[in-house]
Amino acid sequence: MTDEKLRELLKNSPDKAHRLIFDEYYNYVYTIVFNRLRSFASREDIDECVSDVFSDIFLKYDPNREYSGNIKGYVATISKRRSIDMFRKLNVRKADTISIDGDDVIQIPSAERVDEIAERAETAHEVLDAVNSLGEPDSTIIMQKYYYGKSSYEIADMVGMKADAVRKRLSRVLKRLRDVLSDIGEGKVS
Repeated sequence: MTDEKLRELLKNSPDKAHRLIFDEYYNYVYTIVFNRLRSFASREDIDECVSDVFSDIFLKYDPNREYSGNIKGYVATISKRRSIDMFRKLNVRKADTISIDGDDVIQIPSAERVDEIAERAETAHEVLDAVNSLGEPDSTIIMQKYYYGKSSYEIADMVGMKADAVRKRLSRVLKRLRDVLSDIGEGKVS
């Protein structure tokens, strides 16, 4: 089919013309895209690029406009430009990723030291164990006050005591907790 007949068909029956263009130029477009992206892109990326080429052709080709060249040249130009765009897009994506399997993996230093994190976690577990060893309602009073930030009145409602009694109990419990934690600390040193 000549370019003139194809342009006429695009004016009268765009769907038929698009199908004809697709059937006529699919292998041509695929070859151009594949040759530009084969060493860099996956099969899915190549297929996506071919689809984008035909999308551009169907949406942007105006049969009423005078073109100096033929449709094949237009198809080739769109194919080359789209494959270059896909190459750039994939190149940026590839630059942002680091393969952990390669030999050229660089070690990214951490802002935190693992030994300090482990020590803090161990200390937190020891404190929690010490709080739990105080028994009820003392452990609940400590947890609600210092972990959840509850007031003495709120804690009193929870444990069935008066707010003054909670405050007095809290001061006694804190002293007991200090003693328990100092015993744990002395046990570590020896």
